[in-house]
Amino acid sequence: MKEQLDNQLPLKDLENVGLFVGGAITMEWDNLNALKRGNMTDLVELKNVKGEDGFEIEAMEARLSVVDDNGQNKLRIDPIYKDIQKHPLLTDQEHEQLVSGKVANVRKETTDKAGNPTTEIIEFDSLTNQFLSYDPRKLKVPESINNEILPPEKKRKLREGEVITLADGTEVQYRTSDKNGLRSNRSALVLSLLIDGGLSYLLITGIARLLGRESAEEKSYSKGYLTALKEVEKQLERKQSKFPNDKSIANEINVVKHEFSNASAMAPAELNALRAKDADDIENEYNVNDPDQGTAKKVSDEEDEPNQSRGRGR
Repeated sequence: MKEQLDNQLPLKDLENVGLFVGGAITMEWDNLNALKRGNMTDLVELKNVKGEDGFEIEAMEARLSVVDDNGQNKLRIDPIYKDIQKHPLLTDQEHEQLVSGKVANVRKETTDKAGNPTTEIIEFDSLTNQFLSYDPRKLKVPESINNEILPPEKKRKLREGEVITLADGTEVQYRTSDKNGLRSNRSALVLSLLIDGGLSYLLITGIARLLGRESAEEKSYSKGYLTALKEVEKQLERKQSKFPNDKSIANEINVVKHEFSNASAMAPAELNALRAKDADDIENEYNVNDPDQGTAKKVSDEEDEPNQSRGRGR
């Protein structure tokens, strides 16, 4: 398990902040998943923080994320700032709107280090009192959400922080400052991600609602969601058969079963119809791919996906 984690997480960096002790990561499961997905954690207590220049802090709270540093995964630490520093690209009005929560993000046209025109999406993180920004070109977005394929235009909007609406009424918005990396009018979503030429299914629960919106659909379960949830279950069962002692896989399977249990109270007829079918008979145009399976059928698209899933900066 350590070898697998070492490929994804900077264990030495985590050890330096007291979160990797005795060969185990001492972090809550949801924050650990956030790191693996390239998102920010919630506020985490760090102990005996050791810096490269020799300084040491006994204890502090900060949000963590894993960033690429010349091809190596490094731990980024975002502490709580006492004072809010204004972002150089924001007007006074935009500053106030972001800090007060009147808007979720602000789009700015700027130039990159090479002088090329680019777009920057700026958000405010109320947990650390700082502005966060990302380059939408570097954001890897799902191929589908709740079993609905995203056309290029919806992918563009999702990258640039706009709210997209699916056929079942599901609304989704990318948020670089959220632990789950997005917000929705649903409390849970299934994403299909293109990895190594095939699709891997990802269940995300505990999603925060869209800014300033309340929805009766928040706890509803669409047919597309339930069908995609079944694909998540199949993928995890295959992994469990290969790694029977991996407790993290068992935890994820329990989350899936809990979602099915919640859904059964909301729409029992639809759920039973899914359960009555053999998993291989569920109509789904995708083949599932994950790191432990062979490469699945590649999904064609009109655009190339960038490899980087993060573009956060200050």
